[in-house]
Amino acid sequence: MDVTTFAVNQFIPHPMMLFAAGTYSENESPHLALVSWVNFYWDDGLGVVLCMDGDKTVKRNFEREGVMVLNALSRDMFDEAEALGRASGREKDKVIARFALEPAKHVHAPQLCESPLRYEISLRKNLSFEGGNLYLCAIDGVSTVDASIQNDGVSYDIVAANPLLASQKSYCCLGAQNVLGAWC
Repeated sequence: MDVTTFAVNQFIPHPMMLFAAGTYSENESPHLALVSWVNFYWDDGLGVVLCMDGDKTVKRNFEREGVMVLNALSRDMFDEAEALGRASGREKDKVIARFALEPAKHVHAPQLCESPLRYEISLRKNLSFEGGNLYLCAIDGVSTVDASIQNDGVSYDIVAANPLLASQKSYCCLGAQNVLGAWC
């Protein structure tokens, strides 16, 4: 398949939420990695589609254990997210230690205490491609921090959560001034 230079350079044309994917290593130490290729699908219930490329510890842990937590990152976590995305080896362990972590309630994986939105997921199907994997996952649990729940206690308020987004080569966030009105 021919891929133009433009397509390669512009492969993220729309903003995507950034998540810190959390898993435990075999020695039970927490491991985090930035992921943004996350979406949803329907198959007898709502599920998560996750794509990860390359060879990552969190990816190997997920394939071994079959569970992880997708922790949405907020504007307040920008410095830690930036450090997490750039760190490797022992430096990555130091960056992970900057996050307050706790065990997830529904899967055996670490979750960020301050994450505005957390998906606890389990692996249903792993589609392996050259250089990357596409994972179809069940949602075993969803949790939020208080600031990101609307007054009705049910709806997720994305503006209050202030998620960290990535688009091409920039980070961005949502603010109240960006809300145009109710959707359908």
